[in-house]
Amino acid sequence: MNPLLYVRKEPYKLYINGEFTASESGKTFDIINPVNNEPFAKAYKGGTEDVQKAILAARKAYDEGPWGRMSAKERSKLLIKAGQILSKRVEEFAVIETLECGKLFMSALYYEAQMSIDAFEYFAGKARCLEGKVVPSEVGHLNYVLWQPCGVVGEILPWNGPMMMGCQKVCAILAAGNTVVIKPSSWASLSMLLIAEVFHEAGFPPGVVNVVTGSGSEVGDELVKSPLVDMVSMTGGTEVGKQIIGRSKDTVKDIALELGGKSPNIVFDDVNIDEVVKWARAGFTLNSGQVCVSGTRLILHKNIYEEFITKLKVECEKFIPGNGFDYEKGVNFSTLISKEHANNVWSYIEKGKLEGARLVMGGKPYIDDELSKGNFVPPTIFTDVTQDMTIFQEEIFGPVLCITPFETEEEAIQIANSTKYGLAGAVFSTNIKRALRVAEKINGGQIYVNTYFSKGMIESPGTGWKESGIGVAGIYKYMISKTVFIDMIDDSAPPM
Repeated sequence: MNPLLYVRKEPYKLYINGEFTASESGKTFDIINPVNNEPFAKAYKGGTEDVQKAILAARKAYDEGPWGRMSAKERSKLLIKAGQILSKRVEEFAVIETLECGKLFMSALYYEAQMSIDAFEYFAGKARCLEGKVVPSEVGHLNYVLWQPCGVVGEILPWNGPMMMGCQKVCAILAAGNTVVIKPSSWASLSMLLIAEVFHEAGFPPGVVNVVTGSGSEVGDELVKSPLVDMVSMTGGTEVGKQIIGRSKDTVKDIALELGGKSPNIVFDDVNIDEVVKWARAGFTLNSGQVCVSGTRLILHKNIYEEFITKLKVECEKFIPGNGFDYEKGVNFSTLISKEHANNVWSYIEKGKLEGARLVMGGKPYIDDELSKGNFVPPTIFTDVTQDMTIFQEEIFGPVLCITPFETEEEAIQIANSTKYGLAGAVFSTNIKRALRVAEKINGGQIYVNTYFSKGMIESPGTGWKESGIGVAGIYKYMISKTVFIDMIDDSAPPM
């Protein structure tokens, strides 16, 4: 397979009000393959004028268009149709995701693309199951609560899983009855520019779905500040989330933020070490550590400390870095998204060395000529990491693991909760009572017991605690409740 056969020679266009269009400025930007840092495509770069047009289109589609008059059943059928169209183009989307994000092709094809299709199917069903409730009230009165769409949603997407996360979020937005303006990351724009074709072919009315590329400081800011946008949802770094909170103050719009993490992975000394080592490895190396819920702080019982570290090192040495399309050569370890991000990860590795953590593997660039062209960072393990170290406290978002010893259950919990984040966490123990006690006490919105990573990402989404997020998870974050009171008494009078 030649992946470049799926790449278009002309720049990929924005999608506004049901039309594929160049940006108002006519400017384009290069799409870079992080495996070799070479451009392989171009896309139009959106700006303030483009996003304003998209917002107006989404506003009109919601307020005046057929979308607002559609039943849940009709919206559901459109989502099903779009999912079927996507399933016929699955290889194309997996190739583009691999090229642009440096992913492993087989993972993109057999996991992320399938999860993307599943999002259409799940939310097509969910659209028809959005129930309210009747609340007991005074005699002669009826009180019911219903859930309604927020209206126009600005969805700011991350670069680490644009296809899968984009489909999950946009399908939820549409199932709830909203219209949407999507701002993909400049490092990963193509999946959403292509997904616009899926919605277009499926027959979604003009303005319901819009995709505008561009910088966060221009396109993202306009979504946050515009009074025509009812809600903004963003997945990304905590610092960007704080900026959105500040910039949304003038419109007091609903915001939902899925932010950073520094998730603890607690391992007690009663486990099968050989088994748990594999979970620990996956916990910090999946997608080269570019996963918000990664278990990057391994909190390890002293009784198994050195043995576990030795075996974990052996497992990590089995990785073969390289181009994600070279799966027949055994490549099973991917690159980071960009040179800029890789440099940031390397700066954290140097801080770990300077602050006195013990480096047991990795921490040095690959010397292979092909790998050095890209943004590869080897699996890097620091041990004897203390709570005051930078690498313990701050999100690195790369394949860097910090290992800290503990002796008691109480100490493990204290170490786990000693950062500003509260996204996810895990506990491994054959003592299920202890495991559940610890799971309850970890400050985080998604906890794994004797496993790692979600097995129900769409069905049971986690919520960020502390500086890991704001807003409920799932479809209801794109909806707002309304309570209605009805007087059924003839000749009733107001209270005195």
